[in-house]
Amino acid sequence: MKPLLIILGTLSAILIVTQVALGLLIRSGQASYAKSHFHSGMLMAVVTLVYVVLSLTSILSKPRREVAS
Repeated sequence: MKPLLIILGTLSAILIVTQVALGLLIRSGQASYAKSHFHSGMLMAVVTLVYVVLSLTSILSKPRREVAS
C-alpha cells in the first residue's frame, strides 16, 4: 500500500503544478489551453481524492498502541 500512496501523492503534486501552470497561461491570453486545463483538472481531482481516501484508510487501519501503566 505504501508504494501506491507514494506514487499517487507524487502524481497529485505534478497535476497540481500543471494546473497552476495552465491557469497562468490561460490568464496571459492563451485561451487554447482551456480544454486541457479542464481535463487535467478533472484528472487531478480524481487522483487527489483517491490519494486522500487511501491515505486515510491506511492511517485508520493501523493498530493503536496501548499505553503502559
